[in-house]
Amino acid sequence: MGGSLADATELKNKGNDAFKKQDWPGAVEWYTKAIDVYDKEPSFFTNRAQANIKLESYGYAVQDADKAIELDPGNVKAYYRRASANTAILHHREALEDWKLVVKKAPGDATAKLRKTECEKIVKRDAFLKAIEVEDAPSAAEGLDVEHMAVDPSYDGPKLGDKMTLEFLEDMTERFKNGKKLARKYVFQIILAVMDIVRNEPTMVEVDVEDGEEITVCGDTHGTSLQFPHVHPPYS
Repeated sequence: MGGSLADATELKNKGNDAFKKQDWPGAVEWYTKAIDVYDKEPSFFTNRAQANIKLESYGYAVQDADKAIELDPGNVKAYYRRASANTAILHHREALEDWKLVVKKAPGDATAKLRKTECEKIVKRDAFLKAIEVEDAPSAAEGLDVEHMAVDPSYDGPKLGDKMTLEFLEDMTERFKNGKKLARKYVFQIILAVMDIVRNEPTMVEVDVEDGEEITVCGDTHGTSLQFPHVHPPYS
């Protein structure tokens, strides 16, 4: 510390050369040397912030932008760097404040406007999800006494016992074809049984496929991740 601005600027220029060559670690090293010589110049910190962003060292980039803003509260480039870094690490609320300031000070920056709009949508979405979030909410099935639930005497459809049977399934299918409904008791029984199955089933099923063998996936695979070889879904 305590060197001249001129000496530090020479080191910064070497950092700029490294940056142009996409040598991000080298750029960070030169900018750091410049800061070690003279730590009162905001551009040294905004330049290092950008190099850190290229290295995906977003936390360091935020720190550099903070320092640049401390030295120069009106430094648009520093707010831009901080907004970019916070956006990358999903700190959208913090990023949005900076994007707003950047757009205000640089109204012609189309990229900043787009980032601001995207950030606003995410912040609104997150606020909505938080508003409808219910922690530790009791299940609607709790306290439901299905066993003693009465079935309307007029019901003429299939009756479900303790276990699902082929006969019940066939009768239920035929009933639906004719536009009729199941008794509410049996609907609750089916839903509760499915809940138990879903809770007990693993979220990921691993399948070993021997070399030279093939596996065919039948059914709807939307939202799934197929990570085994030789998969031939029944669609093109």
